[in-house]
Amino acid sequence: MKDLETKNLKIRKFKMDDVEDVYKNLATIQELKNCSEYHIHKNIYETSAMVSSFIREYETGELALAVEEKATSTVIAYIRSLEVSLPDKRCDIKFGITFSKFNTNLIEEALNAVLDYLFNQLDLCIFLHDCSFTLLNWNILLYFNIVISKFYDSNKKLTETKCEMLENVGMKKDAVLRNRKINEKTGKSENLIVYSIMKNEKTYQ
Repeated sequence: MKDLETKNLKIRKFKMDDVEDVYKNLATIQELKNCSEYHIHKNIYETSAMVSSFIREYETGELALAVEEKATSTVIAYIRSLEVSLPDKRCDIKFGITFSKFNTNLIEEALNAVLDYLFNQLDLCIFLHDCSFTLLNWNILLYFNIVISKFYDSNKKLTETKCEMLENVGMKKDAVLRNRKINEKTGKSENLIVYSIMKNEKTYQ
């Protein structure tokens, strides 16, 4: 895929040079330590392995995108596409941003650019097996009809902020699935929050 650019951000594929930024800005956020979906890295080697796995994901059609702040040339956030269904033209996204940039609207700026890409200009390199089990490399252009974002309500303030971020880019709350998970860190039951947006619902400023 080509790099995406906004006024303040460059959104691109991860590279191994990003490991130090990711470790410092995204993998060691103490304020998120009790969130069920967040794992604090004990050392930079864990982060290196994670970034390497992100790079390998490109071969499956899934995307892990680094969000680089132009002013500082550092990676401050990520956006990932998961559970991609090409026949259904659907994918899920997860995202995170360094705590110091949490209330800056930069993640909304990044999400708007990525939604535009997923809905209107997606280009993927898909690796598929044919009936003789030969690995094929297909470069295809397509778009998604719906993008979904799901997360657990581990932290009340974080949940409220995340809901606001998604609503700021036009996503709608579809459901609150009650008591879907026990947080192993806190022992408390958590709800699963589900947001989505359709291609024909997205507007751009």
